[in-house]
Amino acid sequence: MDDRAHIIDWAWPTRGAAWIDPAILILRLLEAGHTLVEADVFAQRFPSWRTAPAEAKEAFAAANAAVWEEIARADSASWEAAMVDRSVASHSHLSALPGKR
Repeated sequence: MDDRAHIIDWAWPTRGAAWIDPAILILRLLEAGHTLVEADVFAQRFPSWRTAPAEAKEAFAAANAAVWEEIARADSASWEAAMVDRSVASHSHLSALPGKR
């Protein structure tokens, strides 16, 4: 880990449940080189993530993966393909958790 600050520009601001921010942050942590387990552990710091219904988190992850797949089909930039991989992996991870935290 380094001492640099990272700023995330939320290009698609929307209204939603508070746990959606940690869900998106997981993808950015994966982008920065963290594992799924590390990203999920970090997200657990947020009460909204800890208390969100497992089914809702899984459904959001599935929808997010579908959105990134659609984006990548329309524009095959390498960073978009990487987001597909991360979002699909995140969905798989959440689906496989015991008790679906």
